[in-house]
Amino acid sequence: MIGVDDFNPMNRFLLRKDQHEEVAPELDPTKVDQKVVPIKPPKVKPAHFWRISVTQLMLVPIAISGIYFYSIARDRYVTRSDFVIRKAEEAGLTDPGTGLAGLLARGNQLSLEDARFLKTYLQSPQVLADLTRTFDLDKAYAQKGSDPFAGIKPNLSNEKRLKFFKKQVAVTLDELSGAIVLRTVGLDPKASYDLNRFMLAKSEHFVNQLNQDISQKQKGFAEEELIRARSILNQAKNRLLIYQESNAVIDPKSEAELASQTISKLQEKLVDLRVELATLRRQFKDPAEPEVAAIEDQVRELEQQIQKERKSAVSRQGRNLTRKAADMLKLESDVAFATDSYKLALTAVEKARVESKRQQKFMALLSAPQRPEDPQNDWRSKGFFAVVAACAVGLSLGKFVLGMQASHRQ
Repeated sequence: MIGVDDFNPMNRFLLRKDQHEEVAPELDPTKVDQKVVPIKPPKVKPAHFWRISVTQLMLVPIAISGIYFYSIARDRYVTRSDFVIRKAEEAGLTDPGTGLAGLLARGNQLSLEDARFLKTYLQSPQVLADLTRTFDLDKAYAQKGSDPFAGIKPNLSNEKRLKFFKKQVAVTLDELSGAIVLRTVGLDPKASYDLNRFMLAKSEHFVNQLNQDISQKQKGFAEEELIRARSILNQAKNRLLIYQESNAVIDPKSEAELASQTISKLQEKLVDLRVELATLRRQFKDPAEPEVAAIEDQVRELEQQIQKERKSAVSRQGRNLTRKAADMLKLESDVAFATDSYKLALTAVEKARVESKRQQKFMALLSAPQRPEDPQNDWRSKGFFAVVAACAVGLSLGKFVLGMQASHRQ
């Protein structure tokens, strides 16, 4: 039973205290002297420790790259030359009063294409082979000092030598002026200057070779057509001569016209005789009269002569002038057609010659190469900041990956 005192707040407090108190266990007298050593919780390292370590780790390659680019790396010398490639027609159409500005104002429609072709040629294995015969590349770009990356290593393969050579030559297009810019890199001023002069000579050789190829292709095709047209004309003439010799005829058309005129005259004479015969028959009642008989004989002979001339002109047993005239007309048409084709071929050859000269290109040097006196240092800053950017990207990616792993563990 719950009494009234149970509702006293003081009693309720004491009741809860008694319920929560635990009886202390009795101590073993044999273990009174033993000390209880408290267990210390493990120390948790602060999270910023790893962040500082990763950041310091990223500073190592940055410091190494700074030491390399600004202390160890060898100087690079750059030689520049500018030139344009133009067609002969563009140079001819340029106003002499405008001078160089007029030449450059013609636009750079073909400059970009020429720059691409020229870059492909100047960085080709053929140019490297020509350079090796006239220029000691291994000596000019030999590795020296403590820089392990500058220069060409000994006993390199042809592919690696070509890759190294391509890095030393740059061909670009100046969009504003339309000029082609040739830059060469060397480890000393002389090597850079000599390489640029050699590349300019090869560029001019490339332009001249391109002109020869264009001229040979255009003129070669036209000359082949001319030879073919001349051969066809000679064959047509030979067929005509053989036909004339075999048929013993020079101009069957003229002969046919002459035979036609002869027959026409005979027919006119026959008409006159027939008129005369009719008149005599009206005068003489007897058809046996000598005058009538004589005219009749002339009429018969004239009719026979006309018939003979007609057969001789058209029959195969005779001269067959109509057939020969048709054959001659065909042969003469072949000769005339071959003659016209030959004339057109001659005109095409002349036009190809003029067109090849008009399409020829020439190289105009705008800025001659000069031997550099001071090294170019912008590549040092570019290389250093490229390393810094790469380290920053790597640090960001590392933090992102570590953060993702920590979130997954939690």
